[in-house]
Amino acid sequence: MKNEPAEILFITSYPPRECGIATYSQDLIKALNNKFSNSLSLKVCALESGEADLKYTDEVKYVLKTSLADSYEKLASKINKDDQIKIVLIQHEFGFYIKQENAFLQFLSRISKPVVIVFHTVIANPAEQLKAKIISIAAACEAIIVMTHNSAEILLKDYGLPGDKISVIAHGTHLVPHLNKESLKAKYGIRGRKVLTTFGLLSSGKNIETTLKALPVIIKTNPDVLFLVIGKTHPAEARVFHLHRQDFVFFR
Repeated sequence: MKNEPAEILFITSYPPRECGIATYSQDLIKALNNKFSNSLSLKVCALESGEADLKYTDEVKYVLKTSLADSYEKLASKINKDDQIKIVLIQHEFGFYIKQENAFLQFLSRISKPVVIVFHTVIANPAEQLKAKIISIAAACEAIIVMTHNSAEILLKDYGLPGDKISVIAHGTHLVPHLNKESLKAKYGIRGRKVLTTFGLLSSGKNIETTLKALPVIIKTNPDVLFLVIGKTHPAEARVFHLHRQDFVFFR
């Protein structure tokens, strides 16, 4: 009898949920399937918040309601009993588990399969409480993935995590034709400017205001700097804005 390919379970937000990590995970799974579909089976446990009831594609095997504490215990039991799952890969962002941080930590300790965690945000100079949480998460995992060497250095120096657990795998992007930046600047009317930019779904957690506050100082020595903020408002932020828009004063 032919052996079934090893299954990796991705625990992540996933389309149709509108979330940058959802899109990232979908792209990553597509790329891995293109190369390793004969040797790996990639399945998803989709993260849902609030009252979401989304319709998923076939690769979604489980759903975790992140706001419900008992959902974590039930999922850990299902994973442990599922002989097909060989590795659990968790996409970590603080906002995913903020309502049930203790349940998430207990969930990690209950999983009997090897766990790999991908930190999408690494905070430098952490407060003691945050440092303790990250150390606890790391201790429950076989391996840690970050997307930049700077993030790896922060985990080493600020959190004291073991270097042999940490791997750097760049975020990556879709392959697109390489266009000359000067011709692009001319096209969009910003010839001769130094461009700073951020892109992706916009939310308060991106701290874009930090760059805005720094711009006057930057412009004093680099008057040709232009800061482009590219992306639409994150759906969760848009809903809050819609509910409370009467509290805002608009300036034109």
